[in-house]
Amino acid sequence: KWNVLQECELHSIATRFGSIAAHDRNSPDEKSGFAFVNCTVTGTGPLYVGRAMGQYSRIVYSYTYFDNLVAQGGWDDWDHVNNQNKTVFFGVYKCWGPGAAAVGGVGRAKELDFGTAHPFLAKSFVNGRHWIAPWDA
Repeated sequence: KWNVLQECELHSIATRFGSIAAHDRNSPDEKSGFAFVNCTVTGTGPLYVGRAMGQYSRIVYSYTYFDNLVAQGGWDDWDHVNNQNKTVFFGVYKCWGPGAAAVGGVGRAKELDFGTAHPFLAKSFVNGRHWIAPWDA
């Protein structure tokens, strides 16, 4: 249920629209989501970095480079307008690149401080202390 992608290169070949991640949770207590840590996003676009498939979607990007391919607004809520800025959690922490403003500079994504971002950087996010190789977080 947890999806952590660390130090990965995501290369889009979208010609109309693409999406990196789409997520759905049935309740705010469900322990699932996407965390992208120290990744690189390049390719063709336009591209949404996340899509909220339901009321409690959760997607976070940290220390990630975004090329100039991010679609206007960066995120897509699939017309779940009642969930915008309420129950859906889109977060960014220390992202950069020509597309980063479209990812973090909109009302749908929260600019996280270290305290809020840390759970998505730590191995405890996926109970991975015993099975994931060490990384700096």
